[in-house]
Amino acid sequence: MSGNLFIPKVYKPEPDVHAVNPVQNPAPTQTVNTGVDPSKDKITLMIQKIVQYMVAALVFLIPLFFVPGLPASLGFDKVLISVVIGLAIVLLTSLLALRYKKVSTVLPLALISFWAFVAIAFLGGLLSGDIQDSLRGSVFEPQTAGFFAVMGLLMTVPLVLQQSKKMSLKTLVFFGSSAAVIIVYTLLRIVTGLKFLSFGSFQAVTFSPVGSFNDLAIFAALVVILGLITLLQLPLRKGMQLAVAALIVGSLILLAIVNFFHLWVVIGFFGLLLLVYTFTRDTLFTPTSEEAKVSISPVLIGVTMLVCVVSILFVVAGQYLGARINSLTNISYVEVRPSVTATIDIARGVYKDDVLLGVGPNRFADAWRMHKDQSINETIFWNTDFNAGFGFVPTIFVNLGILGGLAIVIFHGLYLYLGSRMLLRGNAADSFWFYFGVMTFVASVFLWGMAYVYVSGPAILLLTALFTGLSFVAYRALVPTAAITVPLVSSRRQGFLLMTVVIILITASVSVVFTIGKQYVAQAQFSEARSTSKTPEEFQQKVGLAISQYRDDAFVGALAQVKLISLRQLMTKTKPTEDEQKQFVNTAAQAIEIAKVAIKLDPTSSDAYATLADIYILLAAAGIPDAENEAIAKLEDARWRNPVNPSYDLMGAYMSVQLNDAGQARERIAKALSLKSNFSEALFLSSQIDIKEGKIDNAIGTTRQIISLEPNNPTRYYQLGVLFAANKDVNSAIAAYEAAISLDQNFANARYMLALTYIDAKRLDDALTQLKIVQETNKDNEQLKNLITQLETTGLPLVPTAGLGGSVNEAKPEKNSGDDAVVSPGDPNTDLVSPVNTVSDSENTPPEAPVADAAAQ
Repeated sequence: MSGNLFIPKVYKPEPDVHAVNPVQNPAPTQTVNTGVDPSKDKITLMIQKIVQYMVAALVFLIPLFFVPGLPASLGFDKVLISVVIGLAIVLLTSLLALRYKKVSTVLPLALISFWAFVAIAFLGGLLSGDIQDSLRGSVFEPQTAGFFAVMGLLMTVPLVLQQSKKMSLKTLVFFGSSAAVIIVYTLLRIVTGLKFLSFGSFQAVTFSPVGSFNDLAIFAALVVILGLITLLQLPLRKGMQLAVAALIVGSLILLAIVNFFHLWVVIGFFGLLLLVYTFTRDTLFTPTSEEAKVSISPVLIGVTMLVCVVSILFVVAGQYLGARINSLTNISYVEVRPSVTATIDIARGVYKDDVLLGVGPNRFADAWRMHKDQSINETIFWNTDFNAGFGFVPTIFVNLGILGGLAIVIFHGLYLYLGSRMLLRGNAADSFWFYFGVMTFVASVFLWGMAYVYVSGPAILLLTALFTGLSFVAYRALVPTAAITVPLVSSRRQGFLLMTVVIILITASVSVVFTIGKQYVAQAQFSEARSTSKTPEEFQQKVGLAISQYRDDAFVGALAQVKLISLRQLMTKTKPTEDEQKQFVNTAAQAIEIAKVAIKLDPTSSDAYATLADIYILLAAAGIPDAENEAIAKLEDARWRNPVNPSYDLMGAYMSVQLNDAGQARERIAKALSLKSNFSEALFLSSQIDIKEGKIDNAIGTTRQIISLEPNNPTRYYQLGVLFAANKDVNSAIAAYEAAISLDQNFANARYMLALTYIDAKRLDDALTQLKIVQETNKDNEQLKNLITQLETTGLPLVPTAGLGGSVNEAKPEKNSGDDAVVSPGDPNTDLVSPVNTVSDSENTPPEAPVADAAAQ
């Protein structure tokens, strides 16, 4: 029995052999010819050991590694450490190749097919029309061609572990250690609160070193699956069995808090399958010699039954249990994705233009804006740009078309064939390699399977690639005939050629690391500029440094926005001096030029065109000739790239109001409302026009007629309340706002205006209650804070409020930094967007009946 506590009987020490070792037992003439026997050369053995430990370090670090404060993004941290270590392995292995005449290795068709998929992704990126975003993106997003290449790198470098049981074992131990740290750390944060070891990076429990809450759940499910396999296959001592069982239980607790339905189905089915196999192994199956020595462990039976029972409970009663757990932990998390139907609709729209290569890597958001269903505008997701569809693989079918989609499916087919050949027809007599093969193959299949129904974050996808590469190592051991001998040097000419290739490879690796490092530094500088800059000048200086490192259109767009704010501030000057007038002209010229640069960097995005239109709208209001025509042209450019977004018509309406053209403003408001009938900003502007023209009574009558046709539209009640408030009819305004809120509990602007009306009615306690609810989605609104402070300290504010205009932020989806997760404040209530997590019963409670009649009469 081995002295190793983790695998006391299975692992037996044997000589360590590197993946690129020559054929075993080389002929003596080979040693004479090379001048050195690589198997005995200390330098060679040391480099072999270093690269093998680097692979183990990757498995350990990818779930855990992050730079405190997340200066770029969590996903970019994972990519950076993967590229640095992965290319270091390539560099050292290239040097090792110079010391061999031939090597013995495996080159699975699955691995070759994945690199073919990477090549297709780069081709699609070069032809996408937005090369930089497609190849590298801002932070090497998971849908970029560059990220696919990093996955291919991590799928390849584990081959250095071939024939090394010791280091393969240590790799699994490193993963187990990393998993234990992640599970314990997250549970402690849930129990002790957000301040526990946040490292300035994780300001919410729902964000961890692994990524989003659902990424953490996938990681926990992986721990459960691999833990059960370990308890089944390894004759562990009682203490180690209990330790693995504790890790499984901790993972189940995390899964219960996250409540990811698909994961309950997977681990429930796997647990049930394992339970049946455990009881029938001795009767229906022929056990191996090692399995015959292993008795059924009570710990295994108990833990497996626990996994089955908990999974069944959450599959059957996930809403009820989720509500109870949410109330206990005060954690509610609902991530949403475009539904299957919506993703298929986007694919259809894309295929009309390019069925072969799609819209391009990392461009799902562009396709979403172009082809989304207009009915999404009636939900809180109307202005949300989804960066992926309902799954990682389905998104590839949109981004890379039929060619890229079929390439990834072919890779998965070849990989499944490799696994069946390895586990069903391979050499199962070697119990360690069989265990290693089962662990890595099952982990890979689980993670790749999740890619069809979910878009995992960078850490999970990189782990997927690593486990796939580790399974290739097991394939070499269990199917020895799959190994091939690759001659490296058979003549002096080939030797020089090999040296040239190695030099090119090393140079390319160093260049890639340097280039990605510059991009990382640029993103860090940009993040610092946004969080620490106190003046526009300081922000521009810091962003300029970031642009000198990496010309990201987001950096340039942010500069244009700063110039736009400066223009608005100068526009407020009632009697500008000559210097201020010159400053206005210079700032406008700079803003236009910067916005045009942003458009040049990313001509596919509507945001830069909208920013340029905003600049021209200000110039039109200032009386600059032709500015109005330029603004309209840029709004049309933005609308072409985002055809169902009502914001551009509203921007045009505001311009018409500034130019005193009420008729044109009403026409543009009508266009905006035809795209989004509950567009509260448009309705508020319409009310302000009516108030300004003294047509309040007519507007009230028209709004009441519309309400009779749209009795469940809360924004119409909101519009009615604004008109009543302007008409000094406080009681009717209160009734209208209350009706709007009864229809939409998250209608923050209606609550805000209701609070202002309560203040006019001297109902200060009611006003304070409403304002505190509004503050939940407007924590940084200083005007709101001051109003609440006034009510709590001095009582009635000094100025009348009900007739004043005002706008606060509505509850809206949030995006996690560094991944594609979109978190909804509740049930999405639309067929175009589907929740990933089971929505609890408390979030499905219908609102109280509206008081529509009282408000509309």
